[in-house]
Amino acid sequence: MNETRPRLEVQAERLQLLLDQTGASARLAVLAATLSFLVIAAYDFSLWLLGWYLAVTAVSLWRSSLPTRFKACYPGRCPLPHWDRIHHYSAMMAGLLWGLFGAQPVDALPPAIQPFTLIGPALIATAAMSSYAIRLPHYRDFLLALFGGLLGSYTWAHGAATLSVWPPIVLFGGYLYVIARRFHRTLIDTMETKSKIQQAHRELEEANRHLLQQHRVLKQEEDIARHVFEQLTLSDGARPDGIHIWNQAMGNLSGDLVQTARAKDGSTYVFLGDFTGHGLPAALGAVPASTVFRTMAEKGLAPALIARELNRKLNSLLPTGYFCCAVVMQLSPDRTSLTLWSGGLPPVILRHADGRLQEIPSENLPLGVVGDPEFADRCAVFPLVTGDRVYAYSDGLTEAENHRGEMWGRERLLRLLSNRMGDGAALESLREQVLEFTNLAPASDDISFVEIEAQPAAREAVA
Repeated sequence: MNETRPRLEVQAERLQLLLDQTGASARLAVLAATLSFLVIAAYDFSLWLLGWYLAVTAVSLWRSSLPTRFKACYPGRCPLPHWDRIHHYSAMMAGLLWGLFGAQPVDALPPAIQPFTLIGPALIATAAMSSYAIRLPHYRDFLLALFGGLLGSYTWAHGAATLSVWPPIVLFGGYLYVIARRFHRTLIDTMETKSKIQQAHRELEEANRHLLQQHRVLKQEEDIARHVFEQLTLSDGARPDGIHIWNQAMGNLSGDLVQTARAKDGSTYVFLGDFTGHGLPAALGAVPASTVFRTMAEKGLAPALIARELNRKLNSLLPTGYFCCAVVMQLSPDRTSLTLWSGGLPPVILRHADGRLQEIPSENLPLGVVGDPEFADRCAVFPLVTGDRVYAYSDGLTEAENHRGEMWGRERLLRLLSNRMGDGAALESLREQVLEFTNLAPASDDISFVEIEAQPAAREAVA
């Protein structure tokens, strides 16, 4: 039995089961005694037979009341050993009374009914096995009392010539006891298994309650963290015209950071960063990065200086192995030139007005990898004309997977951007295609995509 359960509780459960089975078998014993009495009395009524019937019925009715009486006094006024002894001794009494049925004379009975005084008690012993098997010593003593009383009373009533029935009766009794031992072991094993399952079920329910509680706490903390994160990283002003952004988090918090800012001279700045990892650990690095970028961009500082300061801050804050792949872009006030610092992200794509695609690969290490002396702040400047568009994205876009594990890929991205020859933003078409491709597949990474128009559109695209 599972040791985590109190021993007294296990003993009470077994005793209650034993008494419940006893109550059911005792009621059947009353019915069997009544039928036996009626069959025999129809041919040979005697006061002895009536006394036997009344004694068996009285003991059986008293035993049938044991389950109710035990439930009424337990726990509290019911010492378990006392009730165990009550059942044990009453079982021996019932067995002895059924054994005395063998003393009934059979001379006046039809030949077909004469063996009934031996067969009847044997059938009672067989039927009682399931009721007593949970307490094997009780069943053993019940058998001894029944078959001992049966052999003694039958021999006393019918003479020494009946000794020939002893061997088969003894063998039958021994056979019943062997079967009862196996049944007892099976029953105990079943009860132990049931108890272990119930204990495991209780432990699982407790674990589930604990997990649900922890989930509620984590959800509350995550909601607070997301609110604080959004307040710290959202730009103060409206997004500049002609800049379209799609940012889709893998979970509740995105490890990608997209920021825009406008300097006093009219220059527009765009930052796209992809931090190592996902969720809260990745998002934590976005808070200082957002503050540094917006503060320096609003002062109109060069992308190289912004990148260097971002690297210095993240290198001092992030643990080893954590960094931020990023691009820092500055658009001139008239949008005729683009200054780009790129470190670790996929190539920035410049789509010229004539439809040509120019991929600008990263030339620098990600932010936070090396210290300030080793940091490279090489920037490139590109002229822009009306109709040109600039695209930057995190690798979560091209590595987005469908349910078969197939990635959306760079080829699909380039093909889509090559086909965008009109004035409309490519972002909506791209988002539709990516979501249709991934369908119901779980997200494998945060996705960020930025589209910049050299000539701002008349209205802002909804992203």
